[in-house]
Amino acid sequence: MNPSLVVVVLNFRTPDVTIDCLRTLAAEVPGNPGMKVILADNASGDDSVPRIESAIRENGWSGGWLEFRALDKNHGFAGGNNLILLEQMALENPPQYLLLLNSDTLVRPGCIAYCTRVMDADRKIGALSCMLRNRDGTVQNICRKFPAPLVEAVRAFGLPWLAPGLFKWADLEDAGWDRTAGPRDAGWISGAFFFARTDALQESGVLDREFFFYGEDCEWCHRIWKHGWRIRFDPGAEIVHLGGASSDATRVHNRQREIYTWRARFLVQRKCYGPLAERFVRGCYLVMYALRIGFARIAGRTEKAAGLREQLDELNAAAKPDPAGKK
Repeated sequence: MNPSLVVVVLNFRTPDVTIDCLRTLAAEVPGNPGMKVILADNASGDDSVPRIESAIRENGWSGGWLEFRALDKNHGFAGGNNLILLEQMALENPPQYLLLLNSDTLVRPGCIAYCTRVMDADRKIGALSCMLRNRDGTVQNICRKFPAPLVEAVRAFGLPWLAPGLFKWADLEDAGWDRTAGPRDAGWISGAFFFARTDALQESGVLDREFFFYGEDCEWCHRIWKHGWRIRFDPGAEIVHLGGASSDATRVHNRQREIYTWRARFLVQRKCYGPLAERFVRGCYLVMYALRIGFARIAGRTEKAAGLREQLDELNAAAKPDPAGKK
């Protein structure tokens, strides 16, 4: 019998945290008999595969609920997850739910069962996130507003922070919302915990592979909303998200990470709002940097101007073809 829920976990050079994640998922199996976990190593090129295989043997995790695969190349976050999502969606009897779960997470007891009940009770929810906490228990903001072109332009000039009384509406963090107060619909949720209804993905599609490192979850949620499904946040279930394990400076160079971030920001504009929106937003950031560099030079702050110039170079580098090869 095919599982009713497939949890997709992608490892990239994080064997220790991935194994810890598996331990918490193993504890969820007895309360979720229809759950299966598919763990894929995204061509880490380190000792991830043998270490994970050893942990699976030592803990007796190979008995049906867990499947481990070693991919032949690094497909990025979107590409690696899509391989499994598309495979599962193409089954004659696909699972009802598909959960994308970051490898650097620890699932709290009862989380999976709770989220399943929420999705069962409201069939218009296309994707759901639970409460994500830092290691110290503080709340992570994983629900944000969409960066519509005007909003992004206002943010480019720092107006939500310079004049919050007038431009608070352009703060994507939506800081006035108490995440602990209860469930509500959200604009977009993080891909760290993305509990999706398979029917919604059949209509709206999977992750966009043009995104390699950031931005894919925002664009995905925008597309799910456009197809008439809702995005929901419910703090009744929790996980711990250690955060950034696959993108720290030992795995992705700081400059390259900044380029990925710029590239994703502009790609979200193009995908969600069109090429004119992308050019408009890029132009706003270029003007902002030109002004800040000019003011820094006039004030004699040469070191500040040099730092801003480096940031501008990263922005411009984001416009060039991505050598990582996302396709």
